[in-house]
Amino acid sequence: MPNSIFYYPYASFTDRQAPLLKAAALYFDAIYILDPLKASWGGIGPGEVAKDVQTLEREGILKRVAPEEVLSRMENAIAEAIRADLRTPEFLDMCEKRGQGRLWTLALAKVPKAIRDDPRYQPLDASMRRTMGELPQSVVQELSYVETLAKYAEAVSMYDEFRGQVEYRYADFPLAVGEAIMLNHALYGSLLYAQATPLTDDPFHQQVLDLKLRRAEYLPEIRQIVEDRARERQIKKDLLAGRALTDVDLAVLSPKLQLDEILKFREDNKDTLTELREELGLMARQIRSQPWTKEFEDCLESDTLPKLQKSMKDGFKARDGWLKGGRGKLALKAAGLTFGAAAAVITLATAATPLLPVAVAATAFGMLGDNVIPGVELMMDWRKGKKATEENGLNYLIKFKHGFGE
Repeated sequence: MPNSIFYYPYASFTDRQAPLLKAAALYFDAIYILDPLKASWGGIGPGEVAKDVQTLEREGILKRVAPEEVLSRMENAIAEAIRADLRTPEFLDMCEKRGQGRLWTLALAKVPKAIRDDPRYQPLDASMRRTMGELPQSVVQELSYVETLAKYAEAVSMYDEFRGQVEYRYADFPLAVGEAIMLNHALYGSLLYAQATPLTDDPFHQQVLDLKLRRAEYLPEIRQIVEDRARERQIKKDLLAGRALTDVDLAVLSPKLQLDEILKFREDNKDTLTELREELGLMARQIRSQPWTKEFEDCLESDTLPKLQKSMKDGFKARDGWLKGGRGKLALKAAGLTFGAAAAVITLATAATPLLPVAVAATAFGMLGDNVIPGVELMMDWRKGKKATEENGLNYLIKFKHGFGE
């Protein structure tokens, strides 16, 4: 399965999302988003978008999903999921504590006026109109006995507005209603439409998703995915990778790193990226708890990520220990290399390809011609001492961290 994530709920990427964008550049096949030009919250239309978005889109890694397509295909299921959320006291309580009585603005772009009456496009626009207007109005009226919604029963009104060349349909919703619309729109867009793992960097949206997926038995389409063993493994692996690459303690991705540099490294190290994915897959399979549960999160925090961090540190120690040892010093002296330059070269030798690392390192150390045998001996000596680290895929991260500031 592709290693793909879906950023939710609605996305206007700014500098805050830079770590996630860089993680996508380094590891993931794709990062999907509901097109921010067509779906926004907190305002009408997209805000200022980070330039990295354009770079990733140009590389084919960031992919926009049309919100009207998701709604048109899955409107009934999404509507039922919204209703289920608004009948869940824990969901309402969570939103009430976060919203504190505020209204949240959601906006969806209309199908352009020039084609709106075309029979081919009418269903797309109709599904967005119903989701933004008729559905929330009916839900609020049905659930008027719920105190947190009753006071907003008259407040759900839909408006139209142009921003630039785009005409939007927007409304100010109680947080519980707006969150239910946004989250289910993105959840069905990710798990069913794009077949990607939903991921966010916002704690509140994460808590709501966790709650929702713990109650997946009430949503037949979602339950089928959650109970599928192959999808479960892939989701665990994607969640682990997302956490590992954005974890402050692991510090794989420096804030100073430029996206172009990360993409170049990824291109040059395709084989070791594959190894890393396999390694993280094995680590994820050892987590017995289900994704989106507290037990899963606790296992990541207290067991899996610390093990990953230790493995990386051990890799650095083994490499640097060899370089500072007797044979390593002789190699540096013979080649006239500094410790830092040699470390960059020697890290390449951890790649899985059995012959290429020797040739690369021997060439870099200047051990050709009369010295080719000593060069190979030194490399074999290194490889024996590094066997444990070489046999897993973590050398992708070790190489990356060294190459960019370790």
